[in-house]
Amino acid sequence: MTLRSRLVPLLCAAAALLSSGCDSSAAAAGGSAAPTASRASLRLKEVSPPPRALAKLQPDRTLGMPSGWNIDGYGVVGSGKDLAFMATRTAKASSGGGVTETWVVDSDSGRVRRFPQINSHWSPSTDALGAGWLLRVESRQLDGTACGEEASGTADCFSWRLYAQSLSSSKPRLLAQSAHPGHQSRVPHPLADGGSFVWEQGTTGRKYGVFRWAPGAAKAVRLLTRSALGQLDVDGGTLYLTEGRSTADGAESIRTTYRVGTGQPAVARRVAGFTGSGSFAIHGGRVAYFPHSDDKSGRIRVLTLGGRTAPVDVGAPLQGFYTVDWISGNRLVTWAISGYALADLRHPRTSTVFGPDAVGLGVPRTFGNTLYLVYDPYQYAQSRGTKPTVLAWRHFSS
Repeated sequence: MTLRSRLVPLLCAAAALLSSGCDSSAAAAGGSAAPTASRASLRLKEVSPPPRALAKLQPDRTLGMPSGWNIDGYGVVGSGKDLAFMATRTAKASSGGGVTETWVVDSDSGRVRRFPQINSHWSPSTDALGAGWLLRVESRQLDGTACGEEASGTADCFSWRLYAQSLSSSKPRLLAQSAHPGHQSRVPHPLADGGSFVWEQGTTGRKYGVFRWAPGAAKAVRLLTRSALGQLDVDGGTLYLTEGRSTADGAESIRTTYRVGTGQPAVARRVAGFTGSGSFAIHGGRVAYFPHSDDKSGRIRVLTLGGRTAPVDVGAPLQGFYTVDWISGNRLVTWAISGYALADLRHPRTSTVFGPDAVGLGVPRTFGNTLYLVYDPYQYAQSRGTKPTVLAWRHFSS
């Protein structure tokens, strides 16, 4: 069991076996030439009234996708006014069925900048957005024999590439690529860290490295080398790494969180240990997690990093836990089979359910004090795309 959330197939783990120090001339190596960004003028328009599935959330704003386009259920990433997500053209659209692009949307005006897929026959995986730059990961599924398995078109065997692209440029730059095929759980998930980006990647000798890249730098810098794949979190300018190992029955993970220093090389100092399943989230010096197997009922637990206070349980019991994230210093959003809910540390025994089931709602994302959701009214129907996918958000003042 990896540390990553088991969000149906929406979230995968970070890092794969990869060579570092790739130069920008490799951008077209092994694939098609890097395309230019689409110049088609496009704006997302307000959806009013909000869909019934979002009514209890009382969103501040809802923007609808154009007909024939959907937002990937993985959700959005944000930086300032900009929101980035993967947009997929539906098979029922008049042309271009199956095409996936990365869209960056100005949340004030709805103006869209469109970045086409870089490599043909590859699939976009994850995005990170910050400081006027977009990091994009694309992966390609391989026959199982490439990973030492039986030949299979559905094998868990992938190669990947990580690109950086200025929002003002149409030319992506290759930062890193997999040296050897590996499981999908090892495809990187970069994060914005102030004016730079961080991610995990496989290195030689079955080790894993934590890397940082700053725009303008020739290559990424390795901060740490570890023997286990973990999860990175950025909170208030501090970088955290959480590693774990499965319990004997495989139902839970025993996790250790480290604060990563800024020196060269960096030092990882243990600040917390906890056992749980599914996702977890770090914010304001605290980690929120589900302390049980994800098929059991239970409450979210909040632990102070450094162990300064006893852990507390927050919110109403959840059934079939998926993920948790922080909204502001006190609020949490949870996603489970029992629905989407808001919990508040100041009222730890209750939750406000704003989505009674998971149908049509994507992974909840938060940036600052704002919660972002993607709603697809035809997520599981053959008529998907008949109504627009909706991007909604709500800002919480405290």
